[in-house]
Amino acid sequence: MLNDQKNYKLKKFIENGDYSMARKVILDMDPGIDDALAILFACRSPELEILGISVVSGNVHASKGVVNALRTLEVVGRQDIPVYMGQTKPLLRKHESAEEFHGSDGLGDAGLPMPSGKPRPERGVKFIVDTVMNSEPGEVTLISTGPLTDIASAILLEPEIVKRVDRLIMMGGAYNVTQYGFGNATPVSEYNIYADPEAAKVVFESGIPITAVGLDVTTDPSAVLTREHYEELSKLDSKTARFATAITKRLIERYGIIQLHDPMAVCYAVDESLFKTSPYKVVVVTGDGVTRGQTIADRRMWIPEAERKPNADIVCWVDGPRFIKLFMDRIK
Repeated sequence: MLNDQKNYKLKKFIENGDYSMARKVILDMDPGIDDALAILFACRSPELEILGISVVSGNVHASKGVVNALRTLEVVGRQDIPVYMGQTKPLLRKHESAEEFHGSDGLGDAGLPMPSGKPRPERGVKFIVDTVMNSEPGEVTLISTGPLTDIASAILLEPEIVKRVDRLIMMGGAYNVTQYGFGNATPVSEYNIYADPEAAKVVFESGIPITAVGLDVTTDPSAVLTREHYEELSKLDSKTARFATAITKRLIERYGIIQLHDPMAVCYAVDESLFKTSPYKVVVVTGDGVTRGQTIADRRMWIPEAERKPNADIVCWVDGPRFIKLFMDRIK
């Protein structure tokens, strides 16, 4: 029955762009190679209706990220999706980019042309707040794949959004709930949380329903894009495949694999059956040094439940082969 429903959605989407059965989502991102892949994936998923994209400073400054979001939307012919400039720096810190990984342009220095589209004049945080507050309770899902600066700012601006969103699906954190749950910015910290730990603390302590897709699953070897997958895409004559291979070329040459952090967060919104979650109380370290941005999941079962009340559902397992197949099918 589930597959029949999905096929019906896909057929209706292909025929006339019918989003009547889709999940309404706002994407908050810092494009970024894997963010761009996540946009491709989201736009090719009829299960989602993308209300807009807010771009926060992270992998690159928000001014570059906006350009990359617009570039990606042009590739999939979705210039109808509005793009907004989000917060340009963390709540209390200087912006620290990840351009050494993503390239100076954020898209692997692939030499892509500038987009014809422009961002909307309204700021991203206001767009998030207004959209949530003007929707029915539980109607909008937030998907965050960058630092949590925009989400925290929206909560601080209008705390009521915590009660009105369906949930926040976030890519961020390393929770040590699987053998892969260690850091990439420090030995214990994932980049998105490291980039703005104060924002992450606000979000985790706000009461907003959270599903956290962290390095515990995004670095699972069964869920990565391999050189073979890359070569398969490189043989296809489609805009999305050519774009995907152009922006990932340097990463494949350097590492031989691509970890699909941000597409996996989008995938959770598309098909939850590919994942398993467990509830934990998460504490965010906001100090400096090696533990800056560490996300500590309290696993002490002997502690009274009132003291370890969960504030997040952490994804602790992914069906890697099914995830990769879904991603490849949508990109192709």
